Amino acid sequence: MEGPIDCKTKIRSIGSSTGLQPEIMKNTHPKPQGFIAIVSLLIVATIAMFFAIGMLLDGVNNASLSLSSIYYESARVNANTCLDDALSRIRQEEKFERNLNYSILENESCQTTIEWFAPQQIALGIVERLASLIVTGISHSFTRTFEYDLKIARHDVHYDDGAFEYYNVIDIVDMNELVN
Repeated sequence: MEGPIDCKTKIRSIGSSTGLQPEIMKNTHPKPQGFIAIVSLLIVATIAMFFAIGMLLDGVNNASLSLSSIYYESARVNANTCLDDALSRIRQEEKFERNLNYSILENESCQTTIEWFAPQQIALGIVERLASLIVTGISHSFTRTFEYDLKIARHDVHYDDGAFEYYNVIDIVDMNELVN
């Protein structure tokens, strides 16, 4: 018996004894086929996933900004609601001195504060007063506050039959939005 034979020797000896071409032994571990395609697919899928997540986050941020913008403008609309009501009450009453607080909807409200200054007699039957009207509109967590400087002229009308009427003419002298 001969000593150990390696594979190369065995292949050669078989080939030479039979006269056939030597057959190359195949590797027992097959070469991975499609490995590059799978790795490429995983890389592309990962990049696509990052883009999709980025677009989703951008969409969420845009929706949040849009909702914030709506609440911000809603606070202004609420302030205008209080302003309209306060001006209407000032026109109707001789001297409107109340502060108003309204709850419009859940998380939607407005409030007004008025400060009057000393009256001045302008002409017979006409008294003019200056006032500062602060109006705040609230919508969810957004608040907008406006300050209006008003000039209110009260006109007294006396009739021959003894009847008396008055009406208030309101001029908005100045308006500023106060930063909260």
